[in-house]
Amino acid sequence: MGKRSVRRRGMWATLRRQFRLIMELMRDRRVPAWKRVIPVVGFVYLISPVELLPEVGLFPFGLLDDLVVIVLCLTLFVSLVPREIVDDHLSWLDAADITIDDLHEARRLPPGKGKDS
Repeated sequence: MGKRSVRRRGMWATLRRQFRLIMELMRDRRVPAWKRVIPVVGFVYLISPVELLPEVGLFPFGLLDDLVVIVLCLTLFVSLVPREIVDDHLSWLDAADITIDDLHEARRLPPGKGKDS
């Protein structure tokens, strides 16, 4: 297990990781095209003038329905993709995060004071 799996993630880091996962899954040819349409439908709903709850009269709730539709579409998309494909992308994302974290840590250490010294 890498350092990243042991360390607690912040909310923004978790959201960024999920966004990167979804973008990678959208590009993956192993994911059927009909499944890749699900997030697109959510974003089309977001920009469409059709609303379940009008934003004018019910201001906070009018925005809430947009958020619920996006979260449902993205969650449904990730849950329908075969687990081995999701795990494959997550392992690459975790490896990239650990490498970047190691570079940032090495930059903060004085010369000659690395982990292996």
